[in-house]
Amino acid sequence: MQLRYLTAAALLAIVGVAAVQSVKPVSAASAALTNLDPDSDGTVDVTEAKNAGVKAFSKLDPDKDGTLDAKELTGRVDGAGLKTADPDTDGTLDQKEYEDLVVLRFKAADPDNDGTLDDKELASDAGKSFLLLVE
Repeated sequence: MQLRYLTAAALLAIVGVAAVQSVKPVSAASAALTNLDPDSDGTVDVTEAKNAGVKAFSKLDPDKDGTLDAKELTGRVDGAGLKTADPDTDGTLDQKEYEDLVVLRFKAADPDNDGTLDDKELASDAGKSFLLLVE
């Protein structure tokens, strides 16, 4: 009887290992694509990117003053990026400036210029830079 239990346990262990090995890890880009793609067409278009940027802006603006300063942009936009994206040079990004930056990074992540980003493009360095703004 004890041999049956040991055999059953060994079989379950083997099946469990095989099941774990067959699971593919979900890449960060694929997960992001799922969140940014409400029409589920497998790509992010510029409208979806802008909508995600608006949501991100709102989350990043805890004081609700309508602008993002360097502290609120930490980890997403460095000092040089802030200067580039801040045409009125007030040291902050308003929602329009932030949206313009989202579009700029979207375009940088779209090397084939088809107006959409797939999971491969989102996994690129430019795609990761874009994702910093919209997640």
